[in-house]
Amino acid sequence: MAKSEKGLLSKKELLEIFINHRVHSPFPGDWESIFKGQGYEFWALRELEHTDSFKNIDWKAKAKTGKFFVREFLAESYFNVMLLYDISRSVHFGRKDLLQAHIAVSLAYSAILSNDGCGLILFADDIVQYIPPRMGHTHFMEILYAIAHAEPVSCGATNLRVALTKLINEVPESLTFILSDFMYPLDFSYSFHHTAHGTDKHEVRAIQVLEECEIELPPHAKGILPLYDYESGKTVSLDLSKWKAYNETMSRLRAATRNRLNRAGIDLLTISPADDFAQKINAFMKRPPSSY
Repeated sequence: MAKSEKGLLSKKELLEIFINHRVHSPFPGDWESIFKGQGYEFWALRELEHTDSFKNIDWKAKAKTGKFFVREFLAESYFNVMLLYDISRSVHFGRKDLLQAHIAVSLAYSAILSNDGCGLILFADDIVQYIPPRMGHTHFMEILYAIAHAEPVSCGATNLRVALTKLINEVPESLTFILSDFMYPLDFSYSFHHTAHGTDKHEVRAIQVLEECEIELPPHAKGILPLYDYESGKTVSLDLSKWKAYNETMSRLRAATRNRLNRAGIDLLTISPADDFAQKINAFMKRPPSSY
C-alpha cells in the first residue's frame, strides 16, 4: 500500500511495522524527552529558554560558563499516559484520521519505551472502547490494534464530556492527550487547573488535528467547492471567492475552542498534515501549562 503524498502510513502499515519490527522500528514517535518530569532523579542540563522557570536555573553552571542553564529531572516513578481518541466521522475528513493515528501511536510507543503505563479511550457521542493503562509491548500492541481497526461513528454531536468523565472515574492520575478535530461545541464542567478547586490528578493537553483547508483557504481562491458534512450527512457549497471571510471565521472558531479549553486548564496545540508533528509536540510539551 502506497504512502500518501505527505508520507503518512496507512493504519494497516502502522500495524504491520510494529508486528514485523517490534520496538526496533525507526518510528517517528521515538522522541525521548516528552515524558521527562520534575521528580528527583537528575536528567541533564540544557540552555535556558524563554518559557522556562527561573527556579530551575543551575547557578553553578552559570558561574562556570557565563550562560544560563536549567536542570531537567526524570519523573520519580512511572505514570499513566492516557489517549482520548475521537473517532466521530468528521475526523475522517481528508488525512486527519491517519495523522491522528500517527500521533496517538507515537505517544503510546514513547510511553511504553519510557516504562510508563498507557491507556486508550475511543469516543464519539459515547464511549466506544476503553483500554485501561498498563505497561509493556503486548499492551502497546493492543492499543495499536484498537486504533488501527477503529471504525468512524456517525453521531449528531461529539461528546468530549463522556470521555473526560470516564478518565476521572477510571484512572487515578495521568498525563492525558485529547486527540480530536474539536469541530463541535465543548460542553463539560471539569477543571484541570492545579488548584484546590481543580481536578489536579490529571494534566490534560489537547491536540487538534485539522486539514490545511480547515485552517485557511489560499488567498484569492476561486470556484465553488461542494462539501459533505460527515456528521449531518448534508452537502453544502463553499464559494472559494469568499476566502477572507472563511479564514476569519475559522480563526474565530479555533480561538473559541482554545479559550474554552484554557478556561478548563487544558492547553491546545493545532497540527495539520503539513507539520512535523513530533517537533511541534516536543515544543508543546516544553511549554509550561497555562493552568499553573
